[in-house]
Amino acid sequence: MKKTGIIAALLMVMGIFLFAGCTSKTDSSVLKIGVDDSYPPMEYRDKDNNLVGFDVALAKEIGKKLGMEVEFVSTAWDGIFTGLDTNNYDIIMSSVSITPKRLEKYIFSKPYLSNGQVIVVKPGDTAVTKAEDLKGKKIGVQIGTTADTAAQKYMETIDFQLEKYDEIIQTFSAMKAGYVDYIVVDYPVAIEYVANDPASFEISSAQLTNEPIGICLAKENTELKDKIDKAIEDLRADGTLKKISEEWLGADYTSDIDEKLNVIE
Repeated sequence: MKKTGIIAALLMVMGIFLFAGCTSKTDSSVLKIGVDDSYPPMEYRDKDNNLVGFDVALAKEIGKKLGMEVEFVSTAWDGIFTGLDTNNYDIIMSSVSITPKRLEKYIFSKPYLSNGQVIVVKPGDTAVTKAEDLKGKKIGVQIGTTADTAAQKYMETIDFQLEKYDEIIQTFSAMKAGYVDYIVVDYPVAIEYVANDPASFEISSAQLTNEPIGICLAKENTELKDKIDKAIEDLRADGTLKKISEEWLGADYTSDIDEKLNVIE
């Protein structure tokens, strides 16, 4: 090979390494986040199709603390854990309840939001104070959620009809139209719908579970988990977490979180 050919080859190899180095740096500076963007007030599209919500606002603040750009990957809930398994994104931050079964396969950040499954009723309906009061009724849930799991478990001993929907908004539309009597859903979501339409919805006194919300990661991603935990604690300490909760949920549900799991699986 001629000398000029050798030099050209060396330059090509150097270029490849430089390019690889740049690519690695770019990848490590982006935090990819899986979200089901049909779950207000946690993550959803506004009238201009912008992705907004509690989790979206918090994710951006976490990104700032980590010095990383955040990239949201919209994913239907029934495939969101598969997306994490296949490395479509680094974390799931989509109102994910921490449950013993999920902890068998994944790791979670420290909880950043209080949560439990509640029953939404029509205003003035005081008949529901416990799960047994669902007997003989039609119950709406979003498919694949912990609400779905809890309702199926209760069906083993309580006779009611379960209606499953792909998106949470469909359950509330169904209840408003009279297709279901009650809805089982995450507490923060119930708050949103009741606040927006108090003439149609109310939260009963029955709380079926306690399942705080955290960020879900692959088992081996412990280093990122530790960084996220610190970012969450910093945001709690400086008041940002409380501010986001008050903005999107109307009150602070991020302080004094009951971390003891009471989950139906």
